[in-house]
Amino acid sequence: MYEEYFVKLREECLIRNRTEGTLATYTFSIHKFMEWTGYKEPESFTLEDARNYIYELRVVQNKSTQYCNGVNSALKFFYRFVLHKSWDQDAVPRMMNDVILPRVTELENVEKMIDAAAEIRNKAIIALLYSSGLRVSELCRLAPTDIYKSTMQVHIRAGKNHCDHWTLLSQRALDLLTEYWRSYPAKRDYLFVGLKSPHNPLRPSGVEIMVRKIGTEVGIDHAHPHMLRHSFASHMVEQGVSLEHIQAMMGHRDSDSTHRYIHVSNKALMGIKSPLDHPVKKKRGRKKKNEQ
Repeated sequence: MYEEYFVKLREECLIRNRTEGTLATYTFSIHKFMEWTGYKEPESFTLEDARNYIYELRVVQNKSTQYCNGVNSALKFFYRFVLHKSWDQDAVPRMMNDVILPRVTELENVEKMIDAAAEIRNKAIIALLYSSGLRVSELCRLAPTDIYKSTMQVHIRAGKNHCDHWTLLSQRALDLLTEYWRSYPAKRDYLFVGLKSPHNPLRPSGVEIMVRKIGTEVGIDHAHPHMLRHSFASHMVEQGVSLEHIQAMMGHRDSDSTHRYIHVSNKALMGIKSPLDHPVKKKRGRKKKNEQ
């Protein structure tokens, strides 16, 4: 029934060079919106429909501001470029995002997760996510040729926002990658593949499930690939690495995305003291005449 609209949606995303991930997000959000409207004719969608839907997501369903703004972006794109309807930002405003600090973990916990992984492939994945600060989508798209042993770097091609960038390759991760490669030397286009499907890359959702499962086994209730990425950045800050270098390795376009790691790093390791802990210099007063 709505197939023609989603064909048009794909076409409009492709002509604007939007990523497959963006297309998938837009498609999901618009499907949910159509379901909420009772599957009425899309040509009859109004701005009030969009406003009421986003209001319900936030107030009734208690969705995060980031989630609601993502839906806002999807509907705005759909209204403007698929339905060719005007969009009024005042009628359907974006929300001020709540600033939630990233969750991180200690190196000791990362080591526990690597040790707990039964398959060498999963050990290598956890090590690479943490030691290189990769997004899970970037890890799943890695090709064997993206690992540069000579310079100890990882090349990220077409990362988020279509940005290529380079990041670190740790010796520990390289050793695990080498062991994984030798255990499964099948010729393939992607570095990490299913053991029964060497021509297909791992799905990000599969990696997320694996990381959560192993995290739970070692007592980390918030384990997630992004937790490993956040931990990498936070620990880099603690080591005194410049924010410019961290921004480059993380593939951030906006420096604000990198600066937040200052707030989650261990300030004690950075040598910062509270002003209350600095000694107060007492002023020397003049002696009274009767004391002279």
